Amino acid sequence: MDNTQLTTFGTHIRANSDTAVVAALAAGNLGDIRDWYSGESDAWVFVGQMGVDSAVESLDWAGEYASFKDDIPGLRLLFDNGTYNVDPPGAREALNSVFASCPNSKSGILAAATRHATELEKIFMATTTGPGGGDGSAQAQSAIVVVSGGPSTQDVDRALELTA
Repeated sequence: MDNTQLTTFGTHIRANSDTAVVAALAAGNLGDIRDWYSGESDAWVFVGQMGVDSAVESLDWAGEYASFKDDIPGLRLLFDNGTYNVDPPGAREALNSVFASCPNSKSGILAAATRHATELEKIFMATTTGPGGGDGSAQAQSAIVVVSGGPSTQDVDRALELTA
């Protein structure tokens, strides 16, 4: 993380009211703070590269095959190299278009393209206006990550130094 991100992170740590973070900050336990911010949040982010196997397994073959069978060549083209980068908005719109008449498959593939964000990632979400994802519902929103993963102990230490 750069100094601007570390400052934002440090400010968030100091303002965090979660009892585990408050106690860890008071005790100077950087490892517990690191672990908390590496933990799973309630927000969703796109996974980046989605494998073709995940996509194929998420489709409603029994109920919707007749609706999407004509789009299989397009889907094969999207996953031509074995993976598909779902981060760009146009990439998600392509998936939405291919499965426009297949709500179960669309929900399944968008759910396969997302994961829970870490608490650190949640701070730096670029947008939460991705189409669907998360729990698979059309209403669920997912974000593109700007900072990926959890912090290191050194990140926590430097963030707190910058905001002392």
